[in-house]
Amino acid sequence: MNLIRLLARLGPGPLRRLVAGAALSALSSTLVLAVVNAAAAEIAEKKTSQVNLWFAAAFAVGVVVYALMETWMVARMGADLEEAIDGVRMELMRRLSRVDLWKLERFGRTRLYDSITQSTQMISANSHFLALSLRSFLLTIAVMVYIAWISGLAFLVVTGLLAFCAVGYLRLGRDLTDRQGILAAETAGLHEGVTDLFDGFKEQRLSSARSHDLGATFSGVSARVMTAQSEVHLHGWQQFIFGATVFNLIMGAVVFIVPTYSTAFSQQVVKVAAAVLFMSSPFSALMQTVTLMGASEAAAGRMLSLGEELLALEEGGPEVTPVPVSADFQEITLSGVEFSFPAPAGERPFVVGPIDLTLRRGETVFVTGGNGSGKSTFVRLLTGLYHPLRGTLAVDGVRIGPERYDGYRQLMATVFADFHLFKRLHDSAPNAKDEAPALMRWMEMAEITALEGDHFGRQDLSTGQKKRLGLVTALMERKPILILDEWAADQDPHFRQKFYREILPALKARGLTIIAVTHDDRYFDAADRCLRMEMGRIVREDRPDHAIAAAAGQPGEGA
Repeated sequence: MNLIRLLARLGPGPLRRLVAGAALSALSSTLVLAVVNAAAAEIAEKKTSQVNLWFAAAFAVGVVVYALMETWMVARMGADLEEAIDGVRMELMRRLSRVDLWKLERFGRTRLYDSITQSTQMISANSHFLALSLRSFLLTIAVMVYIAWISGLAFLVVTGLLAFCAVGYLRLGRDLTDRQGILAAETAGLHEGVTDLFDGFKEQRLSSARSHDLGATFSGVSARVMTAQSEVHLHGWQQFIFGATVFNLIMGAVVFIVPTYSTAFSQQVVKVAAAVLFMSSPFSALMQTVTLMGASEAAAGRMLSLGEELLALEEGGPEVTPVPVSADFQEITLSGVEFSFPAPAGERPFVVGPIDLTLRRGETVFVTGGNGSGKSTFVRLLTGLYHPLRGTLAVDGVRIGPERYDGYRQLMATVFADFHLFKRLHDSAPNAKDEAPALMRWMEMAEITALEGDHFGRQDLSTGQKKRLGLVTALMERKPILILDEWAADQDPHFRQKFYREILPALKARGLTIIAVTHDDRYFDAADRCLRMEMGRIVREDRPDHAIAAAAGQPGEGA
């Protein structure tokens, strides 16, 4: 079982505690049953109203031990499973932080979100069922042993009917699980319809035909959800009624069939009947928890298998020992660097490269080109987030391989076109927060939001404002290379001019090496060089004046 595998990650201790607690709980419950039967038989035989103190003491001990073991077992099992889940979750996060970006993009995010959030919640919500199912199983076995001690024939009859009940119950449980899967799929469609209604509210209000079709589609999905939900309720009750019916049959067999074939059984019928009634609760609980644990079992399997898959996605493999790269570099060289994206059969893949380029420390380089020209892929190759399929990336002649990629990336602060503004500062340099007020004023953000402790106080900002905060956090990292991908595209004209005429020159004066992807041809003179990309290749490398002339459609000389 995957839940057992998950628990075993903590060592043998939790499993031993689970088995010991379940065994004590089951034995104490069986002791209560045996004591009650023995006391009732003694009263019937001796026709006495006096209480047997030994039986009463044994009964009290059994009840107390059961209550204590049941409480301890469920609480301990929940804590152990939570510890195991936390361990797997942190392991997934550690492995996720080391995976190759390109492999991660192809792998997708859905399973990651599911395993790190939803699967863990599913296991946590149902953790106590593992303890209860084991206790119910052991208690059922203990009661069956007790019945066998009373009557071998009754034991055979009850065992046969219980086996029939288990097979039928589990088969109905699989049908119920299938119906629950259908319900989940239909519910997802219902959520999609609600999302379309909210996200496309303006569009549907402007088109009565679209609004009518959206309503009709939503009505159809809602009807299917209603039907699927009814099917789930029906199969759930069928499962419950089947279990109750089989136990009625077992009781009928004990009372009406077994005495026909065993004349001596008449004296034991009450004890066996009481045992069957006593066993009905743990056996039904066992069947129900097995069904309920199916989702948790699958969730645990997804978590454990995802860990192995992420291990295969790790950059360079787990055996690579990271090697630092000196921040005191003079040049970065790309030699014959190529990267290609997979394409469907019969189509040519999009190839970026070969790229031959040398970037010198302290220079400002603009990268230009139309949409789909390969600029963003070039930035990912330059930052080491994508690995070249061919060619080499080197710093001062030292090739950047798997062991140096992490150290190489530590040289760079970035604000990507699709950047994420973290709510907290996770990577600022020591004492960098002292610079925050001045940087916020420089970015004209001081009156809009502020750095409160280690996070920005206001998050409902425009894209341009968020990018300014992104630049603030990038500068607080104090790294020698600054990568900006379409940073100025979302700025207003005033701040765009300030960025090119004031901020970039000031950053260059600090000694930063700046690579900026941009379309602002009127500001090309703010760069030392302009690289023009088309169809995945650098087709021009211009001086600023030539780049401006080329952008204006005038003849210019490539440098």
